[in-house]
Amino acid sequence: MCDDLYIEADDNHDDKEALRSITTTIQIYSELGDHYNVLRRIEKAINLAQEQKDYYRLSVLYTYLGRSFLNLGFHNKARKSFNIGLELSSNVRTKDSLHILKLQHYSGMAMIFEHSNPPIGEPRAPYKDSMINYLQKAYAEAKMINPGHPGRARWLGTRAKILGSVLISALYYDEGGKYLKEAENLLTNLNDKRFMISLYRFKGILAYNSGLTDSNRKALHFYNESLCLAEIYDIPAESYYITDALASLSSEMKMIVDARFFSDTSKKLKYEIEESERKAMPIAQEINVPTQNKSESVTILYLAILLLIVLSGFTIYYFYIFKRRVKNNITYNQVYETTDVKPEKRDIEQLLQMIKDSDRSFYVVFKQVFPDFQNKLLNINNELSVSDLELCAYLKLNLQTKEIALYRKNTISSVDNRKYRLRKKLNLPSDTNLYVWIDSI
Repeated sequence: MCDDLYIEADDNHDDKEALRSITTTIQIYSELGDHYNVLRRIEKAINLAQEQKDYYRLSVLYTYLGRSFLNLGFHNKARKSFNIGLELSSNVRTKDSLHILKLQHYSGMAMIFEHSNPPIGEPRAPYKDSMINYLQKAYAEAKMINPGHPGRARWLGTRAKILGSVLISALYYDEGGKYLKEAENLLTNLNDKRFMISLYRFKGILAYNSGLTDSNRKALHFYNESLCLAEIYDIPAESYYITDALASLSSEMKMIVDARFFSDTSKKLKYEIEESERKAMPIAQEINVPTQNKSESVTILYLAILLLIVLSGFTIYYFYIFKRRVKNNITYNQVYETTDVKPEKRDIEQLLQMIKDSDRSFYVVFKQVFPDFQNKLLNINNELSVSDLELCAYLKLNLQTKEIALYRKNTISSVDNRKYRLRKKLNLPSDTNLYVWIDSI
């Protein structure tokens, strides 16, 4: 329908209506997780918004662009999109509109840390603190929306829900539960029940971890509520998350038939999502995030001058060190060659034990044992995240999917999904054995 309105407006040379229609269309596809149809339209929409100097819609469009990049694994492009959108929001003069734009970009920045770092279950991990910091900024912006604004309950409720869910993921159940309660109070009476889907799912997680005797039964109740809404609104990603959770819980509760059904359903949904993402990948690769505006270019010029000064200092320092090395008959090649040795058995055993102990210094030690491993991977794709590199480290140590899921406190399907995404990022054919390939690095 919105596409038809856009075509009609474009035919009538009504640029304002065309921009409004195409932005609404992109919003719908973004909420459905259809990144192919978001990216197929986004450049046209951005050009229209720039021509009309509609900074509100232009900033919003960068939110949708950032979300698509993020879900497809283009973290650097996502970060640039959110940063540009945040800067553009400063041109919006209406206070409530400014708060709404900023809270969306802060939320997007927070999710970059979720996608680019290890999974949940590590209290006070630095990346979780970064996520929480950005989400608290988003929540603070939502609180500043005028109480009389018709969308305040929605924006504040969704920010409280997201903040609460991340706190629960980081095992701060009491604090996270308070935000979920606030979110429920704000969102329950809205006509649009989509926002309740993930809320019920995280209430289920909270109930499951409550330690009460009927915790599984309560969790199952909330999961079923979430599933019901997910099916009504037909949001594939939400349906996948909840069926995956139901498969795990049903298996634990010895509900074998239900467990098998939900497991099969989640696998089917996962395949459909991956097919959709695979279709969107070529477009995402082709899209270049536009350069910053003039004021930002001036800032970059100053930074470039500063960088030139710093580099000059480093150059002088380098030649000083180089002369000293030559004087002492120590060359770079000699230093490099000392690192190119095979790890000893005890090093491998130490790394495996660190994984079992959930030692957060594991990857630091791994890089010492395999000093060239990370650089070789980043030479193939410099967009690999910390999470990707750590997964590669597990594969290098020949850990199987079940072992990774166990040690990282994650589901097997989640690990499979991460391995699939990694294969895409490394551009490996389906017939290439991932373990053999990683071992050759």
